[in-house]
Parts: sequence; C-alpha cells; structure tokens
Amino acid sequence: MTSCAGPQPEPARQAPPTSNALFNGVPISELSRDSDVCRAAFSLSHVEGRLLDHERPQGGCGIANGVEVTRTSVRLNQSFQSSCKLAATFSVFEDTVLQPAAKRHFGQSVTRIDHWGTYACRNRNNRQAGSRSEHALANAIDIAGFQMADGETVTVRHHWNAGGRKEAFLRDVHRGACKLFQGVIGPDGDRHHHDHFHFDMGRWRFCR
Repeated sequence: MTSCAGPQPEPARQAPPTSNALFNGVPISELSRDSDVCRAAFSLSHVEGRLLDHERPQGGCGIANGVEVTRTSVRLNQSFQSSCKLAATFSVFEDTVLQPAAKRHFGQSVTRIDHWGTYACRNRNNRQAGSRSEHALANAIDIAGFQMADGETVTVRHHWNAGGRKEAFLRDVHRGACKLFQGVIGPDGDRHHHDHFHFDMGRWRFCR
C-alpha cells in the first residue's frame, strides 16, 4: 500500500509552535533548532536504534542528521529511518499522547504500532510535479494502526468513523498529535489520508 504525505491544497503557512514537551530532558523546540543536541539526546534515550551518517540532501531528497529507529516504547512492524527531530517527537508522542489515550479508552497500553514508512524520495502525494514531500527528507511518518496489550487492534481505515471507544481513541490520538508535530493529517484532511495518519516535522504548521 502506498503511503502519502502533504495536504492538497497546501496548508496555510504559519510559524512553528513552541513546544514545552521534553525528549530526554530537552525541549522539542531546541531539538528542532540544533541537530547536534538532538542527536546527543537520542543517543542517551530509551529509544533503540543508531545514528546515521550525516547526508547532505540533493535534489530535495536525503536524510540529514538522521537516525534509524528499531524500537521505541513499543514494538514496530518495521524499523524506520528519519530525521532526528521526527524520531524524538514520535517518542514524546508515544509517552504523552498515545499511551495515555490507550489507558483512558482501553485500560491498557499500546504494545505495537504499524506504520507505512518514513523516507521516500518523491513529491507530495506521489505527483509527477510539484513540491517535495516531507518524506523526501525522512521528516514524516505514516501511521496505519495500533495493537493493544491484549491483542486488540485499532486501524485508521476501519475505526476512524466506527463509533465507540476505538473511534474515540483515534480522535484523541489525532488531536494530541497536533500539539506536538508540525503537520498532522487524518482521514478528514483529504482523500489521500482516509486510511492513515500523516505526522511530520516540516516547516509549516497545520492540523487536518
């Protein structure tokens, strides 16, 4: 299944928010400004993975100041390579948004996240022309679903409008993500995102 990135039309451009959320004791806002600080915080965190060699992006694609994440606080369906600031923000999202929402609605923790990847050298929504996706810089991740400790699953495709606690959980997750990530798109954002959440740490602030 093909993942996608970026809203259509482009979201209104706004200044990045100032986040008070902390990753290993360092504010996300500082991690976004200083790649060396981000990489140092990542290397000391509970997130499992490794720092990647610095790569200067060419043609709008590449992973600068990147990390490879093999496990966060939960199991992943596959490892991912991303910008340090995205990986750090994703870790904070799990701790402050995802797990509290799971406890509220299910009385248990999320133990697995299914995602469709991060890095892909392409334009937004796989168009032949236009601006590059945040995925082209490994600065975005697409999330398809979650598994609880008892094995119960929740997917964006099947439960966004399903009613009950699964829909309530997904909408809480979407709402909370908007407070941390720069760009968030869910099923109500556009037709390209009917079956997954798009989270990114790009230049512009939007929540759809």
